[in-house]
Amino acid sequence: MSQNNQLAILRDAPVSKALIHLAVPSITTTLVMTLHNLIDTICISYLKDNLMIAATTVALPIMVLIQAFGDGMGAGAGSYIGRLLGAKEEEKVERTVSTAMSMAAILSIIAIVISLTVLRQLVGLFTDDPGVLEYAYQYMQILTLGAVFAIFKQVCTYLLRSSGDVQFPMKTVLIEIVFNAILNPILMFDFGFGLKIRGAALATVLAQALSASLLFVRLVTHKTVIRWRIGDFKMDWISIKEIWNVGIAVLIRNGLPSLSYGLFAKSAGLFGTDYVAAAGIARKGQHIANFVVIGMGQGYQPFASFNYGAKNKHRLLEALKKSILFTTIYSCVMSLIFFVFPHVILRIITPDGLLIETGQHLLRAYAVGIPVIGIYQILAGNFQAMGKGNLSFLTSILRQGIIYCPLIVLLPRMFGIPGFQMVQPLCDWISMMIVVVLSRQVIREINNMPE
Repeated sequence: MSQNNQLAILRDAPVSKALIHLAVPSITTTLVMTLHNLIDTICISYLKDNLMIAATTVALPIMVLIQAFGDGMGAGAGSYIGRLLGAKEEEKVERTVSTAMSMAAILSIIAIVISLTVLRQLVGLFTDDPGVLEYAYQYMQILTLGAVFAIFKQVCTYLLRSSGDVQFPMKTVLIEIVFNAILNPILMFDFGFGLKIRGAALATVLAQALSASLLFVRLVTHKTVIRWRIGDFKMDWISIKEIWNVGIAVLIRNGLPSLSYGLFAKSAGLFGTDYVAAAGIARKGQHIANFVVIGMGQGYQPFASFNYGAKNKHRLLEALKKSILFTTIYSCVMSLIFFVFPHVILRIITPDGLLIETGQHLLRAYAVGIPVIGIYQILAGNFQAMGKGNLSFLTSILRQGIIYCPLIVLLPRMFGIPGFQMVQPLCDWISMMIVVVLSRQVIREINNMPE
């Protein structure tokens, strides 16, 4: 689709049609990424070693942090480019693309240095079990050495999406998960290379390398202003400021789960290694409920950025209302499914009866908070889309930092396993109520925009 057609959808298409056009590829991509993240755990569970399953939970904080940096740079650049396109300031787009790619290169080098120096010490912060530590280190060493592909993949995806090019990133993610699904058993199990947990990590890196290469070629050959010229690593300080004005909030919002996952693993460890494995599987099972909400939020943001930049308040408000309504209805349905059929969901991930029995109680607790996730995601994403750096920053540290971290430290130690189960739903409801209050002023601002 040409840039003119992509921008016409953002500017002129019926709101519902535009949201569907933008959201369906994002939802598909998020679903694929959810499955992608589950593949390692599913395959590892068939190795019948709970130490390895627990290791993937312990490794998750570092994986999330790497992903968060890519998301922060990409989302910040995408938000700024969307506003530039809406305001018809296309001459500033090229240097913003160049700046984002330069920052991605620098971050990739930092990730490799960390992998070669202090990675074992970082992993050791999240577990006291030497067996879990060793497996987690083996897993993460390969993933951090290959972090360059994960980072560039995220940045390229956001850059392409900023002009409405959502179909190609979706296709590359589909290719990635198929490639990963094929490689995992070949690299992990004894009928192939027998690399076990190292094989799972290597399959992920190779699949990300393929996806990143396809996106990179697309960005280089793009026939629009959203294009990168090979070797153009200029740094524009205005672009850096605008990227991180929004990007820092995304980094913190997506990076705080790194801290929360670490505290999650540490608190689960109070109840034994098997409980860490079960809690990690339940946490990943919860992602099955969230993929539509996250994808809808990603689809809403370029639409909101463009129409905010174009001062089209009616389209912006209509999109906001419809996005919240859809995600809330969907979340309520998923909550019911999780409460009634948690064992079915967990059986998809692991055949281990003990882990299923333990994890289903956590999934039922998660179901209590699922209905309000859509409201939170859309309203928090609206701050990002409109370039509201302060509010984006506040909401980013609120849910996974200010609220979740104290709860996950205190409640399991005060109330045992029931306290551990209460943490996530309490966090979801409190976060939603606060972001609704914060959004009132922003919605008044939209209403007061000139016609």
